[in-house]
Amino acid sequence: MKFIKPLTASIAIGFAGLSIFSLAAMAASNLRLKDGISFVQDTDNGFPIVGDNMDDASIGENMPTLIFFGAAGDLNTNRQAKRLVDLYKKIQDKIKVIVIDVDHPANASALKLIKTYYKGYIPLNVILDKEGKVSASHSGEMEAGQLKSKIDKVI
Repeated sequence: MKFIKPLTASIAIGFAGLSIFSLAAMAASNLRLKDGISFVQDTDNGFPIVGDNMDDASIGENMPTLIFFGAAGDLNTNRQAKRLVDLYKKIQDKIKVIVIDVDHPANASALKLIKTYYKGYIPLNVILDKEGKVSASHSGEMEAGQLKSKIDKVI
């Protein structure tokens, strides 16, 4: 019996660790641009970013988070989405990425983030530090280097 209790405790710790890891791993991943997106005119070919786990809108625990707000058919969103997707490969293991279509929130968590951070202008990038506090918030287009610089401050 003495060996069962320590084993049980370590299994519980293992599950707790797995749970935290899973939350981080469930961030939007494998981000790419949707086929047919225009970078020269407003055409509605759907939301410009596609990927896996796009419905995950939970803030990362003990890790920085980038929240991208945009909408389908918006030229500025499309161009900023391209910058984010290009930058994504460099930052994907360092910051949780959440992508939200403000016109079609994926779930209640996404809607809560819209109510908390979105102020009516797209595209919007919000960067949260490891404690979940806003480190940077920028409405409108932003060069990839500027976005990377703001991300580097929290990673």
